[in-house]
Parts: sequence; C-alpha cells; structure tokens
Amino acid sequence: MFARLVIVPFVLFTLTGLYLSWEVSTNYSWMIIIGVILVALTHVFSPQVNWWWYTRHPMDLDPEMKAFLERYDLYYKELGPVAKTKFRQRIALFQMGNEFMPQGWDSVPDDIQVIIGAAAVKVRFEEDNLLYSNCEKIVVYPTAFPSPLYQQEWHSSEWFSEDGVVLFAAEALVSGLRHPVKQLDLAVYEYCRIQSELNSVPRAETEDDAWKEIHVRTGWTEEQVQKMIGLKTVDGFAVLQAIQFQPLFQDPGTLQGPI
Repeated sequence: MFARLVIVPFVLFTLTGLYLSWEVSTNYSWMIIIGVILVALTHVFSPQVNWWWYTRHPMDLDPEMKAFLERYDLYYKELGPVAKTKFRQRIALFQMGNEFMPQGWDSVPDDIQVIIGAAAVKVRFEEDNLLYSNCEKIVVYPTAFPSPLYQQEWHSSEWFSEDGVVLFAAEALVSGLRHPVKQLDLAVYEYCRIQSELNSVPRAETEDDAWKEIHVRTGWTEEQVQKMIGLKTVDGFAVLQAIQFQPLFQDPGTLQGPI
C-alpha cells in the first residue's frame, strides 16, 4: 500500500537522527522526535493517505479475480474494454474503503469480496462517489445465519440500517452468481436497498405491481424469493431494481452496460 512507502523516508530520517545523536551530538535529537511524529501520523492516517493516492492512481484486481469476473459475472461480460477496467478499479477501491468482517471463519475470501464489491459498484457505477455513507461494514458468514433481528429465521442476507452493517452468507452469494436464473443476487439486492435509503426516492408503483413485474421478468413468486433470502420480509422494490442488473432479465428499455 502507498502509505507504507510514505513511511519509509520518515523511518530513515528517524534512524539518521538516532545515529547522529549517538555518534556526533545530542543536538540532532530533534530529528528523532520529528521522525517519530511523522511515522505515527502517517500510520494513523494511512487509510486516508491510501484512499487519496489510489483514487488518483487506481489499482486493478489481480489476474485471478479478473478471470473470475470474466467467467461468472454476466453484467461484467457485457461491458466494453474501458468500462471493464473502470469496473475492476472501482471494486478494488470499494474493498479498500470498506471493512470486511468474517464470522465463522478466519477471513473473507477474495472471490467473495469481489462478488460483494461488484454488486456495490453496479448499483452506483455511474456515480462519482462509489462508497455508501450509510454502510461501511460488511459481515460475511460461510452459510445462512440467524441474527439479533431475525433470531428464528436462518437467512442469507440482511441490511441492518441502525448500525450501518450489511450481512451476507457466502454460499448464497456464489449461488446467485453461478446460477442467476435460480437465485437472486443478494449482494445487488441489499445494495439497492442501501442506495434507496440514501436517495429516498418516491416509489412510482405499488409493491404488488413490483412483484407482478418480477414474476413476468423472472418467473419468481414472492414466496420463492423469500426462500432465496430466508426471510418472510422482502423488499419487492429492491428485488425489481436488482434484476435490472441481470442481463438475462432485462427489458429492451433497461440500462445496458457502458462501453
């Protein structure tokens, strides 16, 4: 990361001050003090330093994750070469700007982080700010889970707006990507809900109309989607928004991927 490189000259400056103070004169001790302060400040503000640098010099995903997107993500496949690069770079920035919190395993696998990042990027692909100010913590379980809000329902995704946390089951995320006809993309679904809370856009249609459109597009009923998520309470508007990002379910009038 860029912040680590920034620290290097400050460390060398500190060590130089230490050497001169020991071998030449204690008058050089100011170098030690200044160097330690600069190292500490850079360390404390390393997320901000990294964000500033990488928004101006974007990173790309590693080749393995590029191949993963190319193989499984239908939305990504429809993008043009320039848009594909932008898409991957924004995923990398999203990963940097959010906290991934594993539950039930040691760490969140790279492919799961990319699935979540790709979903978040799709929903805000045309916006300058790719981060969601109301959600910067992402909890990932290996499989379906209960939660304080839904203790009796083992489910695969949840947006807990009070704490600004979104929760996912990795197994369902992979299923949604690999079997898009059978499983809703739960990451896109939840980020549509998160985005809607930010925008507070009035609904033009009723929820019954939304479910009718969902059934026409996908063949899914409300009960089937409830089973996909694992909850009886489902946001039909968000489901309808989410399938807009699935090329298999798009209307001719729906937004297609940029060139």
